[in-house]
Amino acid sequence: MPPHHHKHGHPSSSALASLVDVTALSQALTPWLPDAEQRAFVLRCVLDEGPAHHRGANYVLLRLLTTLCDALGVTAPASGPQRAFPMRLPPHLEDEVEDAAWPVSVPLAAVERLARPGSKQFEAAVDCVTDGPPQHAVANVLMVQLLAAALEKVAPRT
Repeated sequence: MPPHHHKHGHPSSSALASLVDVTALSQALTPWLPDAEQRAFVLRCVLDEGPAHHRGANYVLLRLLTTLCDALGVTAPASGPQRAFPMRLPPHLEDEVEDAAWPVSVPLAAVERLARPGSKQFEAAVDCVTDGPPQHAVANVLMVQLLAAALEKVAPRT
C-alpha cells in the first residue's frame, strides 16, 4: 500500500481556539488542582504559552487522560509521596519570589514503576518530566499525575 500523503500545516490560532474547551478541562482537573486560582494559572501556562501545536497537543493529551480517568472512575490523585518542582524564574525575579514551586507535583509512586527510588534512572525520569519551559514541564507533570491515578486504579502496587 503506498504511503498516505496529505498536506498539513501548523494549526492556526482560530483552529486551536475552536478545539480548546478550557472550562471542560478545568472541571476535569479539579480533583488534581482544587484551588480555582492555581488551576487557572496552570491552564494558562499549558494552553496559552508556547507554539500553537504544543498548546493544542497539551489540550488533546490532557483531555484524553482526564477522559480515561473519568471512564475508570478515578476521582482523586494517586496516593503516596509527591515531589514539588521549582518554577524557573528569570534572574531578576529570583530574589523577589520566595516559594517558587508549581502547584502540581510529581507522584513518585508512578516513577517508581520505572526505576528504583534514589537511582540515577529515577532522578533522570523526574528531571525529564519537570525540565523545560512551563508549557512542557507543567503539562508533563499533570499527565504523570493523571497516569498515576489511572494506574493506581487498574494496576495497584502491592
